Amino acid sequence: MKNRNYIVHLAGVIAMIFWGMSFVWSTQVYQNLNPTATIFLRLFIATIFFTAILFVFHLNENVKKEHLGLFALAAMFEPFLYFIFEGYGLKNTSPVIGSGIIALIPLVTPVAARIFLKEHLTPMNIVGFIVSFVGVIVMLLNKDLEFIASPKGILLLFGAVLVAVGYSIALIKLTKLYKPLTITWVQNIIGMLYFAPMVVIMERFEPSNFANIGGYIVPLICLGVFCSAVAYSLWAFTFSRLGASRANVYSNLIPVFTAIFSYFIIHEALTANKIIGILLVVFGLVLSQMKGKKQ
Repeated sequence: MKNRNYIVHLAGVIAMIFWGMSFVWSTQVYQNLNPTATIFLRLFIATIFFTAILFVFHLNENVKKEHLGLFALAAMFEPFLYFIFEGYGLKNTSPVIGSGIIALIPLVTPVAARIFLKEHLTPMNIVGFIVSFVGVIVMLLNKDLEFIASPKGILLLFGAVLVAVGYSIALIKLTKLYKPLTITWVQNIIGMLYFAPMVVIMERFEPSNFANIGGYIVPLICLGVFCSAVAYSLWAFTFSRLGASRANVYSNLIPVFTAIFSYFIIHEALTANKIIGILLVVFGLVLSQMKGKKQ
């Protein structure tokens, strides 16, 4: 049983590594494609990948008609609304700041989980959330203790946080009905249908440079395979075992990995504030997973 728990936590960490890297990959792709085109192609790649895996290894499940509404709601939250807010928010902020705002999801999710899912939290869980939150805030400050980010970008990213909470509620219900691979596969297909008309509309206002495919094909494939396919499957698995509140605290690791990857790949400065913030985020994550008396 303990080994099984380690697998669950490892799955959550690996998902965060891929999503932390997604902010860097997205920034690279956005130099040629607008966010809607990027996300549509990302989902298209993920769908091809999933279809091959599910049918080659005979892992596909039949989805009941009465559950399509729940799938449609989940896909409306993520990938549709979430990626719109995150994509355009990221275009107006740096990868580290963007990932830092997204890391606020664990602080909002427990409230929703208590209301809709009747989940309970221990005092240690709550302390862990607070410590991680402080770590995120520290990462977003400069040496003069000032926030440096576009108000438009921050607002859009907060929109992403809110819809991610809605997705968490829908996801926890779906994990009781279907396997993680099935959930991710179906939501990607529905997400593609949502994004198709958006691509046509946004291309009129913000044309993409599809011709320069050599400049973005590698990070785009990584976004599709690792972030929209593998990471979401691992995340659904983690959710099914830990619940919305405890699983979502792993989102605090996203800015940690983003800061590290941004430093090595796109040479974004790794300041003392970011290093201190990273340590606080990790410490808070450990605290949040400790068991104790429920409230």
